[in-house]
Amino acid sequence: MIKKIAICPGCNTKITCEGNAGQKLEVICEKCGKRGIVAFSKNELSLDKKNLVELDFYPVNEPFAYVKILKDTESLDKYYKVIEPNLIQNEKDILRFIQDTLLKVMDKRLDELDPKGIDLYLLKNLEKIFIDYEIKIDDILRKKILYYIKREFIGYGRIDPLMRDTNIEDISCDGAEVPVFLYHRKYGSLKSNVQFESEEELSGFVIKLAQKCGKHISIAEPMLDATMPDGSR
Repeated sequence: MIKKIAICPGCNTKITCEGNAGQKLEVICEKCGKRGIVAFSKNELSLDKKNLVELDFYPVNEPFAYVKILKDTESLDKYYKVIEPNLIQNEKDILRFIQDTLLKVMDKRLDELDPKGIDLYLLKNLEKIFIDYEIKIDDILRKKILYYIKREFIGYGRIDPLMRDTNIEDISCDGAEVPVFLYHRKYGSLKSNVQFESEEELSGFVIKLAQKCGKHISIAEPMLDATMPDGSR
């Protein structure tokens, strides 16, 4: 059985539930009564199949992104698990379509806008896409999509929750399909459940980081020493 903590989109209450890989479970929030579906994907077994106990749980981007620190009672290894809104396949398809369409309809670069106006600019373009393409989704999925759009277009993509965690002092990645490792101020070196799915995705991420720093990276110049806008390196 896989143990999971779901966050109620109505009142942000934590809901503990269990299920098998591939199962979809309907849950009801005891506090506000809102119903929802929790999906247990097969790849979640990577950090749930061992004899793990929870050491810590805290938000990094409430109410969407949370972190769970786990410990294997046999090997004593510790793990860092990022928990984000779950998307089923058709929701992923909608998100991908909206991301691709946004790139075509936006007439301004986000880094050229006043930071205070970026959210409003994204919302304006999102609403236009919903209307133009007659995309009808409920408020919960709308919030999920907005979270992932902001994560990809404004934030740091897959590692955005890690960048928001003030407990993390160092992040390292050795390639695609390899878990990202980090150094946690309280728990030391940790293996995470975050990884880039392909070399293409990882290369795009590196280029995006360079652009955020106002730098250029290429095959001819593969090394880059830069400081991010938030001061991190």
